[in-house]
Amino acid sequence: MSNGIRPRQHARLGMFYLEESVLDVLLESKYEGECIGAAEISRRSGIFRSRGDVDAMNDAIVHGILVKLHEENRVQRCKQTNNRGGWKLTDKEFTERRDDVGFD
Repeated sequence: MSNGIRPRQHARLGMFYLEESVLDVLLESKYEGECIGAAEISRRSGIFRSRGDVDAMNDAIVHGILVKLHEENRVQRCKQTNNRGGWKLTDKEFTERRDDVGFD
């Protein structure tokens, strides 16, 4: 711990940046009119995907972040064009993010 930051502080910072990455991808997808799944969010954000045979674990990090954001009412479930479950920003989160980046 040469920089004086404790492991929990690193984790909090890491979670903040992972959440922001997921929310930014969902903001972009909202402008594209898309509902997207965890795999697409992982791909677009560059967040780690397992290369193993267990599909359920491929996007575990993003899925965990999405569940946390859902509990905070920042994202909601939606149906993708292929009828699979996906995610999108809540209207409130979209408005706040849009205002933050100066979109009209």
